[in-house]
Amino acid sequence: MQIIGTSQETNRNREEVQRFSRSRRNIVIAGEIGVGKGHLAEAIHRESRDSRKPCVRLNVATTDPTHLRKLVELAIEKGEFHNPISPDHGTFKLVEGTTLILEDIDKAGLAAQKAVCDLLAFCRKKRCEIRFIVLSEFPVMQYVKTGSVLPCILDETKHWGVVKIQPLRDRPADIPDLVEYFVKQITGELGMEDMVIDANAIGVLVRQEWKENVQELKRMVERSIVLSRDKDVFRLPAGIVNEQAELSRILDRIEAGTDFALDNSLEIIEKGILLRTLEKSGFNQSKAARFLRITEDTLRYRMRRLGIPTARKP
Repeated sequence: MQIIGTSQETNRNREEVQRFSRSRRNIVIAGEIGVGKGHLAEAIHRESRDSRKPCVRLNVATTDPTHLRKLVELAIEKGEFHNPISPDHGTFKLVEGTTLILEDIDKAGLAAQKAVCDLLAFCRKKRCEIRFIVLSEFPVMQYVKTGSVLPCILDETKHWGVVKIQPLRDRPADIPDLVEYFVKQITGELGMEDMVIDANAIGVLVRQEWKENVQELKRMVERSIVLSRDKDVFRLPAGIVNEQAELSRILDRIEAGTDFALDNSLEIIEKGILLRTLEKSGFNQSKAARFLRITEDTLRYRMRRLGIPTARKP
């Protein structure tokens, strides 16, 4: 389980993994959806001396609060910690050195939150050798202020270690490494040969906003591989980016003397032009062909080549 990227922010996170892995200190990992909070939490456990002990991820919001309360009561009464996501029968104990990752506390009901509070308080008082890692999109204080999290959660976590993961748009230097990693991972899963990565594709991906962060980037890479006509080179399907932005990028690269793949860039621009024209003409191919001063056969050929549907989707 690697931490991919060379940006200053990712290097800092890598150092924090090494630092926190040397202890059992409880941690809050904060960051937007899709930045890889769970991945980082598991990396901390994997690098620790307890790497052979269980690492359990518990979504507090989707766990039955009654079952969670029973497990907490068992822990408090008998000191027996059981896996909270296993059925009542056949459950195994969370042994010393276990890492328990708590997700979506802010989306959980008050009963579940209170059960978590009681468990955290008990483990703190008894100095239990179980590490807790809370995954949070925003600081716990912010949730308490909005009323979505009980104040006791803040009381229990305010002295914990904190790791912040920056959104992908703020660390574009990581994108080339992430793309290379995902291309190798996905092509391997699909039984495909290694793909050469088109430099133009990297340039396009670096400029995207990535509202869903690394998860969204991985989906884009997977989609591009599946839709690729060239199984030897990783390229983005034409139309993923705005043709105006692509033209601006081409001119900037020419001005800077930086090379680029002309064919792929022209496909992006051409598809954008055809789609805009078809939309303007209500997907009337005869009208669109006249506007572009080409024959209908030529228009249909280019639409097929660029993967443009021959009729407007409902």
